[in-house]
Amino acid sequence: MDTGSIVLLVALVIMAVMMLAPAKKQNEAIKRREEWRDNLKPGDKVATQSGLLAEVVEVLPEYDEIVLKSEDTVSRWRLVSVIEPPIRPDEVPADEGEKDSEDNDADDADSQEDAPQIEAGESETVESDENPSEDDADDADADEAETEDADSNK
Repeated sequence: MDTGSIVLLVALVIMAVMMLAPAKKQNEAIKRREEWRDNLKPGDKVATQSGLLAEVVEVLPEYDEIVLKSEDTVSRWRLVSVIEPPIRPDEVPADEGEKDSEDNDADDADSQEDAPQIEAGESETVESDENPSEDDADDADADEAETEDADSNK
């Protein structure tokens, strides 16, 4: 065998390994998820793929269904739509919560400064001379007609 054949053979082996490794990890994840679903029992906390956070009421493996309760609503789902719920921290650290509220206060103050101030009894109108609308033309015609009527009554 020449060196070109050996290099080609090694490259093919490396490519095959690189293609099969992710598939193996994916198959392991699928098996773990199926085992988790098989062990679900009433009272377990779950999430659906669509984002519903709920509590298991009943598992019906013979129908491939699960009954979930969320916010006093009971609903029936396909078992494959249930995924493990996201892990939420028990409490938010105090310094992060304070930082968020300070940022919100600063944003509120900025938006109030940028807002135009209107005094009581005034109304805000926006006028644009660039594109007069048909309503403006109709108003002008009505004003002219009133002026003519007033002149003819004199």
